[in-house]
Amino acid sequence: MPYQAVVAGVGITEATSPRKQTRSFVELCQQAAHAALEHAGASSDSLDAIVVGDIDGFEGTVLGAKFQTRQLGLGSDIPVIVVNTGGTTGGNLMQVAARMVRSGTHSRVLCLGGPTFYGAHDLQAAINTNSPMIVEQPLGMGGFHMGAFAASAYQARYDITLEDFASIVVADHTKASKNPFAHLRYTVTIDDVVDGTPLSSPLTQPMVCPVSTSACAMLVTSRESAGALRTSPALIKAMGTSGDPYLGGGKGDFAAMENLAILARRVYAMADVRDPYNDFDVVEVFAPYAHMQPMQLEALQLCEAGKGIELIRSQESYQGGSLPVNLSGGPKCTNAGVAGELAPYVYVAWQIMGDAPEEIRVENAQRGLAHGTGGTFFQFENLAVFESTKESR
Repeated sequence: MPYQAVVAGVGITEATSPRKQTRSFVELCQQAAHAALEHAGASSDSLDAIVVGDIDGFEGTVLGAKFQTRQLGLGSDIPVIVVNTGGTTGGNLMQVAARMVRSGTHSRVLCLGGPTFYGAHDLQAAINTNSPMIVEQPLGMGGFHMGAFAASAYQARYDITLEDFASIVVADHTKASKNPFAHLRYTVTIDDVVDGTPLSSPLTQPMVCPVSTSACAMLVTSRESAGALRTSPALIKAMGTSGDPYLGGGKGDFAAMENLAILARRVYAMADVRDPYNDFDVVEVFAPYAHMQPMQLEALQLCEAGKGIELIRSQESYQGGSLPVNLSGGPKCTNAGVAGELAPYVYVAWQIMGDAPEEIRVENAQRGLAHGTGGTFFQFENLAVFESTKESR
């Protein structure tokens, strides 16, 4: 029989720049893992398994997750499952753990996402090797150039200005300034963003995520097992993943996230979501480039095509609004690789449990949506719908 999987505890460390990092990779992971267990009121010896993320090419190691889990102080006999799906690794951790719990083979699984970018001496060079070798690499294309494809296409279709893109960055920084766990907690102006260092038109440096260091953890349990814990767990109501062709030439439309729209329809059907804007109380999307956030909100049916920027800069997307979006500040203000990809799931589950930091909390949140993406042209997506297990409003 299938079991229900819930999130019973979360842990996250304060983010910083790798240059200002005061804790080691293992220490950050320890802090996040033990925070998740403490939040749930669970002991380490009650764990059935650990699911940990790893992106070998960016970390300068091979299966670094396999050895670092033995240094967490959680016991030496816990099975470890290593997940490496590139940029989607963090978002897929919870889905692997949830399937383990739903199958009935495990009742308590700890998901752990550590900082990814600590091992690469030239990070941008490492990221650029992720571009397809057949066409894109010989043309000298890297991460910024491929990110600009969608930005340019979206800009042309909807007559978007640089100031419009900049307003997204302003919103993210304003929200991050209230999040005690965010990396970039300062506010910016439209002019700061528009006048930033040009990267690949139309992108400027402030429109692109920072390199951060932090760790996230999440305790996924069966609903029955959660009954013995101290939190009001968040039910993982529905989840899914999808993928597009790897090569840029295989994408149908750079001005719309068609693959995400298809995945959203499938996940919404499983969760019985019929009116996304009104059905969700909180949303966290993984948008490391400014233009991605409005495109994602449109693909997720949270607004009409071409209206994503209007939603983001309206008060409705802020704390107290009708649809709070990326109250954490999102990856635009904190991106620690695997930890950054797991973070949307951590923040939404935290909100649904009613335990998110007061500065960014959505009161009485009943249903939330978390999203992750990865790939050279962000062709790979994952989604999950969380619901409260408390009595409905």
